[in-house]
Amino acid sequence: MKGTFFSKPLEWNIETNGESWLQGQWLEGVLKVRNHGTGPVDLTGSGVGLSLAEMKKVHTRKDGALKIERSTFFSDSEIMAGAEIELKFSFLIDANSAVSDKKSTYYLTYGNKLTEAQLQLKIEPMAIFSKIAGLLDTFYRFKLKELRAAKKGVEFKFIPPSSKEMATIESLSLIFFMNKENLHMTFDFLVKKLDTSSVITKLKKESVVIEKSLSASEYALGRELINQDQLLKTIGDALKEIKVGHASS
Repeated sequence: MKGTFFSKPLEWNIETNGESWLQGQWLEGVLKVRNHGTGPVDLTGSGVGLSLAEMKKVHTRKDGALKIERSTFFSDSEIMAGAEIELKFSFLIDANSAVSDKKSTYYLTYGNKLTEAQLQLKIEPMAIFSKIAGLLDTFYRFKLKELRAAKKGVEFKFIPPSSKEMATIESLSLIFFMNKENLHMTFDFLVKKLDTSSVITKLKKESVVIEKSLSASEYALGRELINQDQLLKTIGDALKEIKVGHASS
């Protein structure tokens, strides 16, 4: 991914090591600046930052839209006429960082005071999160409706299958986050139940939250290989809790 910005007499060029990144990966690149002027230019406070922002606010150039989380600066205090210098950078995308969704995403911000230009990034969920979502689809026919950043981690929203055994489930919100090496999953089911508390029996909807946590040895068999049997058991146990809870209501 590349970006170019001109702020006379300086020309800024940024290049990254990819087009998208997963949570937990390193984002690396280089920022180059060339002085096309006839005299030296001050570079104090110039460099590149990793910033989170709502896209709408960035597009409308709202002040303070970009929230800089990490940054690195040129070691040179100035750049001479006709010279070009470069700054190599690397930022770790945290395992629980916000993913790119319809509302917000990360940006690389660069230039003077890190605010002159920005390059929009695409941050995707950790591979293990997406693989578990795939198991829900393949084995239980829960279809992914939406993916978005959560306050902590990432949220997958699913539409349940139309089968009779899943008829009580209106929707499923599954939030993933990492606690060191442990994988934490919050299953938030919106379920339909009969309300018999009044004279007229009616249908009501309520949220049922089930927490599950797995160690690295439980959810993975290797660096790239998931423990499918254990993950399917964990999902199945969560679904059983919903069925049992409804049956006793």
